[in-house]
Amino acid sequence: MVNLSSVYEDARRKLEGRLTQYRLLHSISTSDIAALMAGVYGANPEYALVAGLLHDWDKNYSDEELVARSQHYGIALPDDPRQLVSLLHAQTGARAVAEEYPGLPQTIITAIERHTSAATDMSDLDMIIYIADMIEPLRSAPKLMHLRSLAGNIPLEELFIKCYRETLEHLIRRQRYIHPCSVEVWNAYAAREHRQLTQG
Repeated sequence: MVNLSSVYEDARRKLEGRLTQYRLLHSISTSDIAALMAGVYGANPEYALVAGLLHDWDKNYSDEELVARSQHYGIALPDDPRQLVSLLHAQTGARAVAEEYPGLPQTIITAIERHTSAATDMSDLDMIIYIADMIEPLRSAPKLMHLRSLAGNIPLEELFIKCYRETLEHLIRRQRYIHPCSVEVWNAYAAREHRQLTQG
C-alpha cells in the first residue's frame, strides 16, 4: 500500500496548481474536519485526511471538460449531460486520483466518487467525507450551523441523513434537477430510518 503521508504532502502541492485558492482551502478544511470526525466515529483518520484533501481533485474543470473526461473514463452520461455536470467531478476525480496514486486504498477512491451523489450503501468513510464537505467551517450557509453542532453528538448515519436531506432541499429551493439515483438514495435511507424508529 502507498504511504498515505507522502500522498497527502504530494497531493497538497499538486492541488495548488489544480484548484483556485478558495477550493484549495476548502479541500484542506474538509480534510481536517474529516480526520476529526473519523476519530470520533471510529473510522481511519488517515484515510479520512487523504480522501478529504483529494475529494475535489477535478473540481476546477469546465463543464465541457468534465463531459469530455467522463467520456474518456467511460462514465455513463444522460442524453443531456448538463443535468449532471455538477456531479461529474466526483466521478472523474476518483478515476484520475486512482491513476495518479496507484495503490491508494479503494475505500478512499470510493469516498471521493460518492461525495456528491452518495449511494445506497455508504461506508462510514463515505459518509464522513460527504458530511465534512458540507459542514467544513469555510462554508457560510446559516443552515450548516445546526448540522455542525450535531457532528459527534448523534450517530453518523443519522447525521448523514440530515445532511443529505439538506442537499435535496437545497436543490428543490433552487429548482435544480435531481437525479433519479439521488431519489433512490434518499428513499433507501429514509426507509432504513423509519424501520429503526418503528422497531425501537
